[in-house]
Parts: sequence; structure tokens; C-alpha cells
Amino acid sequence: MKKRLMSLLVLLITAVFLVGCGGDSSAGASGDKAKIGVALATTGPAGQTASWVLDGHQYAVDKINADGGVQIGDEFFELELVHYDTEGRTATATSVTERLISQDKVAAILGTSISSETQAIIPISQRAKVPLVTVAASSDKLVEQGSEFFSQAGPANVNYVKGGTKTLKDLGAKKTAVLYIDDDWGQSYSRLYPEELESQGIEVVAKEGFSPEQKEFVTLLNKVKASNPDSIIVAAQTEIAVPLFKQIESVMPDVQVFEAGGVIPEELLALEPEIAEGMIVMSRAGEETPGIAEVQKSFGESHDYEANSFTYSGIDGVYILKEAMERAGSVTDSVKIAEEIRASQYEGLIGYYEFTEEGGNGLVGNRAVIKDGKVIYQSTDSDLP
Repeated sequence: MKKRLMSLLVLLITAVFLVGCGGDSSAGASGDKAKIGVALATTGPAGQTASWVLDGHQYAVDKINADGGVQIGDEFFELELVHYDTEGRTATATSVTERLISQDKVAAILGTSISSETQAIIPISQRAKVPLVTVAASSDKLVEQGSEFFSQAGPANVNYVKGGTKTLKDLGAKKTAVLYIDDDWGQSYSRLYPEELESQGIEVVAKEGFSPEQKEFVTLLNKVKASNPDSIIVAAQTEIAVPLFKQIESVMPDVQVFEAGGVIPEELLALEPEIAEGMIVMSRAGEETPGIAEVQKSFGESHDYEANSFTYSGIDGVYILKEAMERAGSVTDSVKIAEEIRASQYEGLIGYYEFTEEGGNGLVGNRAVIKDGKVIYQSTDSDLP
């Protein structure tokens, strides 16, 4: 009887030991996945911009997984993106963020590409202690919320404004009008540009906002024309800006048009080559680097369009999270991952990422000059071609 009890006891202890070992293995074994949430408005007025960013995210994930994934110690974890379309609506952005956190249990979130959406989901991220990184939303108000879990991994509008003002001065502008999409991103430019321009001796003679859905601009443009500007700053994404540019050409053909940072110059050149000629746009991408050349080649092999500056930002965002996870020693500890995101010192495709205490960064705006049917990227410190 004693021998039988002793044998049962040994079997029980062994079983408990094996179950314990099996549980540890399944929780962190190689082959497990590290989930990253993505909240981007791939439909709606600015859907094209978000689609470029999302393609960049997926490209980076595919490259990282092909190289083994995220390494934590001697274990490797495959990255998995969980994306929901925010539809360009704040209410949808908040609901999908809650879903990513509570249902999908993501370790971090990339999003969104629209500043008003991003502003709405920062408190959700903060409350849940899940890091939120935006690579596209650039309103100056985002970092003012003071969230330790939010990081702005794209050139902020305040940095673009300095480069844009320098460009207008290089063009010899004296009187300019500011036309902006009437959302948080565009409103940011409407606040920041006047003071910076006037400090450089450039008078702002008109300032007008328009809705993301607006297609007819002639009435607005005739109002602006009456103020007699020699230049116009437009703040709008490519798909919204193109009809506006066409109508500016009709109403004020001799006025220099400058875009603040939402337009992809290659897309503009392909859609409207005559209108694009001579235009200058602010860009997150600068002169071509070996890294950009490599991405252009490999991205083009699997996509029907060339990678652009928003694609590059999408790629950089994923690599920032990958490195943060590896430094944190975890693909699930959101607090440690958030701390390591803020500690990033990463040389990416669009520049060097290093975050401030508020979650901002020092990325500067470059510019793209469309001349003779080609796009020339350069620093704003360079001479115009």
C-alpha cells in the first residue's frame, strides 16, 4: 500500500512538473507571434495616404519575418499586423483602438494618419498603458496631451513650417495666402505659418479653410485672388489637393503654388504633369540614400507603384517597434516597450529618430522640386535648382 502511494505521489509530482514546463514553453516559444495593432483610415477622403503607410508597415513586417522575426534572448517571434480601417472618422478610430487593446491584445499600436483621429485615441492608449506611435499625423497639438505612451514618429508641422518659410523666401515671395484642409492637421498649419512667415518679412494676405470633401473651389479662390497674393501655400493630401491645384491654375495661373507636406510629388506629376511643373512641395523624404534605393527596388518588385515618403515612414515605424521590443526583452510588456520607444535612437529612411520627453522628434522637413518632368529631392538649405 505504501509503495503504491509513493508511486502515485512520484507520478503526480512529475505530471505537475511537466505541465509547468509545458506552460512556460507555450507562452514564449520560438514561433509565437508578436501582435502590432494598426489603426489607419484606408477609406475616406485621405484613404490613399493611409494605404501607402499601411503598405510600408506590411513591407517591413515581411522583411523582418523573413530575417527571423523579433529576437528576445535566443527566441524569435514572428510579427503580425492587426489592421482596422478607421474610415476617417473619430468615432470609428476610438472603437477600433479599444478593440485592438481589449480583444486583440496587441503590444503596441501604429496609427493614425489623421491628426484628429490620433488626438482622440491618445487618451485610450494612455489609460490602457499601450504604446501608440504615429508616423503620419503631424499636428503640433498631439504631443501637448502629455501622454507618456504616445510618440510622434514623423516630421511635426512645426518643423515643416520652418522649411516651408525658408523655401518661400528663396522664391522671393512677399505676399502669400494659406489654404488648408479644415481638420486638426490643416488647422495646425493655419496657426503656425502666419507668425513664422511674418517674422521673415512675408505678409499673409489671406487664410481660408476647406472641408475634406470639397471639390469646388472657385468661389474661395476668387476671394483669395482679391487679396493679390504672389504665392499660395496649400495644406492638403494628394487626392484632395489635385482638384484644388487645377482650379488655382484656372483662376490665378501666375501665382506660385507651394504645398505644405501632404502631397506625394510623383503622384501629382503622374496625374497632372502640366500643373505639377515648377511646383515645390515639402516632403518627409530627402535626397536618395542607399537605404531608400534598396527599398525602391525591392518594393517595386511586389507592388504596382513606387514607394514614396509615406511608405518610408510606414517602414520606419515598424522597425522602431521591433528594436524597442528587443531592447525591452519582451513582445508583450507594453510598459517596457513604451519606455524603449521613447529611448529610440534609430537611423531610418526619412531621418534620425530621437524622441523628446513629450514624445516629439527633431525630424526636419525636406522639399521636392518638380522640374522638367522630374522630382528633385533636396534639403531646404540647398539652392533651388
